[in-house]
Amino acid sequence: MDAKATEKLGNLYKDVEFKEQEINYHADIFIGGCNYEVLINDFPVDSYYGPGNGSMNTSIPINTAILNKGEQTWKIRVYPVHDNKEVNGVATLVPRPVIQDGARVEIKIEGFKFSDNGDIEKSFGRIVDFKAPTKKDENSGKNILADEGKPYVEYTGKFTTDTPYNLEGWKNGQDLTKLDSSVLQQNLIKEYEKLRQWIKDGNMDAIANATSKEKKEYAQALFFDEKDNKALVKSFENGWGQKGLTMYPLENYKMKFYGDGKLVTLERTDHVGDPVLAGWYMNDNDQRKMKTFTLYFQIPKGKTDLEITR
Repeated sequence: MDAKATEKLGNLYKDVEFKEQEINYHADIFIGGCNYEVLINDFPVDSYYGPGNGSMNTSIPINTAILNKGEQTWKIRVYPVHDNKEVNGVATLVPRPVIQDGARVEIKIEGFKFSDNGDIEKSFGRIVDFKAPTKKDENSGKNILADEGKPYVEYTGKFTTDTPYNLEGWKNGQDLTKLDSSVLQQNLIKEYEKLRQWIKDGNMDAIANATSKEKKEYAQALFFDEKDNKALVKSFENGWGQKGLTMYPLENYKMKFYGDGKLVTLERTDHVGDPVLAGWYMNDNDQRKMKTFTLYFQIPKGKTDLEITR
C-alpha cells in the first residue's frame, strides 16, 4: 500500500483514549420471515433484503453509531420478504405485498469489555430486550406477528450508554433534507465519481486522506490497540486496493438520508439496499466476486462541501 496511506492510517491507535473505561455495545438481532434494517441513532448497522427462507441471528457492534454517553435510540424497519423473479428477462428481487404472519423480530443490546484474546472480560448487562408483539391466530391458535398483513412496520425504543468518548460524527451536520435535492445529488455524484476514479487509479493516499477522519473515529469507538489497527490497514488495503477490480458505472441510484437528515448516501434502485459504488474481480478460484463500498456523507454547519463521515 502507498507509504503515505499506511502512515496516515497505521497509527490511529496511538490517539485512542479511555481504554480503561472500554465498553463495547453489541446488538443481538434475531430476524425470521421478513426483510429489515436496524438503525442506532438513525444510523444503519445491519440490514437484509432478499428471500425470506429461514431465520438469522447475528451480533453487530454498534459503538460507531454511538457518539457520546447518554440516551440513544434504536429502530427496526420491517419489510415483506423479496422473491427472486425474472422481470423483462432480468433476475430481480421483487417484494411481496405484505409482511407474513410467521415473521419474528427481536433485538437485544448489551455492553461488554473484551480481554486481549477476544474473550468477554466483563458484561455490563442487557439494556434492551425487545420482541415484536404477537397475537393468537384465530384459526390455528398459534402466536403470529401482531403486525402481519401490513406492507411496512417500524419498532423503536431508547436506551442509555456509559460511552466514555465523545465523537463529532454528524452532530454538527446540516439538515440535508432541507437543501435543494437536485443540487445535493449532483454534488454527491461528483464525490462518488472522484472516489471511483481513485479506486481505478489505485490512489490509496487520496482515499486514505478522504476517509481518515472516519477511520479515526472508528478506532476510538472500538478502542483500537496496535493489533486492531494493523487489521484495519490490511482491510483497507484489501478493500479499496483490491487487485484486478473493474468498477461498475454509477447508475440506477437514489439518495437515502440517515442520521436524522444529516447523512446522505447513494443506493441502487435496481438492487435493494446495495451501495452504488461497486466493482467486480476474479478470485483465486476463477470465480467472479463483487466488491461494494458503502459511504455516508455530511455537510458540517458553516461549510459547503460534502465530507465522508462513515
